[in-house]
Amino acid sequence: MPLPFDDRGLLPPGIHDATLDEIESILGRYQKTTRRITLMANLRAYVAELRKTGWDFRLVIDGSFVMTAIDEPNDIDCLLIMPLGWQMDGVLRPSEYNLVSKRSTKQDYKIEVFAAVIGSEKADEFESFFSGIRREWIDRFGWDPSSLKGLIRVVL
Repeated sequence: MPLPFDDRGLLPPGIHDATLDEIESILGRYQKTTRRITLMANLRAYVAELRKTGWDFRLVIDGSFVMTAIDEPNDIDCLLIMPLGWQMDGVLRPSEYNLVSKRSTKQDYKIEVFAAVIGSEKADEFESFFSGIRREWIDRFGWDPSSLKGLIRVVL
């Protein structure tokens, strides 16, 4: 099922499932510049590296990347949801640490990662926060300040 963007280029509140191909067909295309194409390639590379770990994870994407009205998003915000029992402060190999480190993912992929355990208070906080729209976009487009947007869960 295609992603149901409204006339503002926003998804309705909630989490919408989409494959990387579906995401790319709408959000990873040329829009005035090649920025979205580059970010999509980075997202694919990041997901490929996550898959190599063997982790059981969910990835939810957000930010201006999931807003079609934004031609040049700075990055992609991601919520990396780990399974119950995952130790957020556990010992990771450097290659694994680099996939959960905001600093590393921002530098390597232009992706800002927020990691949390499924069902945790932190995961709920991130989801609620990500559903909001930055003041910058509210002001730029004249949207209602209470507007919310949907998020996309990557179907692997």
